[in-house]
Amino acid sequence: MVKGVVKKTGRASGVPARSALDWENAALKAIAANGLRSVSIPHLARSLGVTKGSFYWHFRSLKGLIEASLWRWEEIDRAALEAVSQVEDPQMRLTALFVQAMESRDAHALYVALAGSAVPAAAAILRRIFDRRLKFLVDSYRQLGLDPLRAREQALLAYTAYVGVLHLRRQRVRGLCAEKDLSAYVAHAVRTLIPTARDRRGATT
Repeated sequence: MVKGVVKKTGRASGVPARSALDWENAALKAIAANGLRSVSIPHLARSLGVTKGSFYWHFRSLKGLIEASLWRWEEIDRAALEAVSQVEDPQMRLTALFVQAMESRDAHALYVALAGSAVPAAAAILRRIFDRRLKFLVDSYRQLGLDPLRAREQALLAYTAYVGVLHLRRQRVRGLCAEKDLSAYVAHAVRTLIPTARDRRGATT
């Protein structure tokens, strides 16, 4: 009976069983490190210390695992955005988003890896993330008093600055890799991309 359980869960002797969440986390880690096409069941099984049987206990195919992993990553991104949305003051809300987005190393690596993928599911998720975040930015800039056109322009500028930083950090560009350098950049981005009340008064006079 014990042998049957071990075989059914696909775990190696003495190694705890792995959940679907463990497999999804391992897949996301592999994607961030080497891209979508580097993900394989044997590699993930070795990284988790289990047999391939554990995989098939949770998923029918590698495609199913990748789709589940990407969906969960999108949900994590959605939850993070919703948490920041609770900040009432739009200037503080934008600042919180900038800090959160710029300092999330795991999200950086995943975003860049997925952006370079030709997999339709990845492209669709990135598009939805872009749409949600751009709407968040536009709405926040509108609440700061910017007109619709300027709010969208400012939102696009902020988002492209964010994406640019992701790619440059991935390339290990000097001035963005060290924590102190990134913190300085984030502070500069906040000062540059988020108009203060004084800036807004000056723009209307």
